[in-house]
Amino acid sequence: MKNKLNKILEQTNATLINGLICCIGVICLFAALFTQNQDGRNILLSIGCSLIASSVVSYLTSKYLVRMNRIKNIVEHWGLEAIYETRQKMNQSTDVAFESLENHLDIIAWGLKSFRDAKDRVIREKVKRGLKIRFVTHHPDSENVKQREIDEREAPGQIKQTILHLQKWIEDLQKIAPKPENIQVKYYDSLPEDFYFRVDDHVFIGPYLYGISSQQTISYEFKAPAHGAMYYMNYFERLWNDPDFCIKP
Repeated sequence: MKNKLNKILEQTNATLINGLICCIGVICLFAALFTQNQDGRNILLSIGCSLIASSVVSYLTSKYLVRMNRIKNIVEHWGLEAIYETRQKMNQSTDVAFESLENHLDIIAWGLKSFRDAKDRVIREKVKRGLKIRFVTHHPDSENVKQREIDEREAPGQIKQTILHLQKWIEDLQKIAPKPENIQVKYYDSLPEDFYFRVDDHVFIGPYLYGISSQQTISYEFKAPAHGAMYYMNYFERLWNDPDFCIKP
């Protein structure tokens, strides 16, 4: 309601100002009709036409600027960095953010086989330097896993195997971590059906859609400390610390 009111006020103020300028221009034109002095008439005609023309241009421009300013405020408030048509395209940005990763890697996903294959060596190096990893994934025996295999048209047991391999990968990382408790995975057996990938102050999110491979799904990037990133970070913390939602293997 507040945003709608602000929008109306912005548009009203711009319209009133431009309307006032236009009215002054019209008054100048009418004044020119009753002015006997030729020079004075020309001056009033020139001023009137200029004011009317500028008010029209200003009105059209203000409509555009008000909209652009509103969009800018939304983007800055939420910290929206980008919208990716596919998660595959998003991976290019995660790779850039990943280069400076030092502290926190939090993930909600199915198994991230491609990610583990591509980043295994780098992850191991960062884990040795103290990187903390928290991974939330579906229980491999969950009915949701079986349904997702159907949704993505995967072979039966395919996603289950990637989750089991993920568990083994986490155990391997725990062996080389300075503090094994810094590397953890938890299982859940319910919604949400969302992808979450935090790389320090970057947060990448996106849905899992029916009949569409996860790599072909629209995704979004937010950056802390803006509202969007903090919203999802806090949400992850609630899930991670809720024993009714997720448990250790």
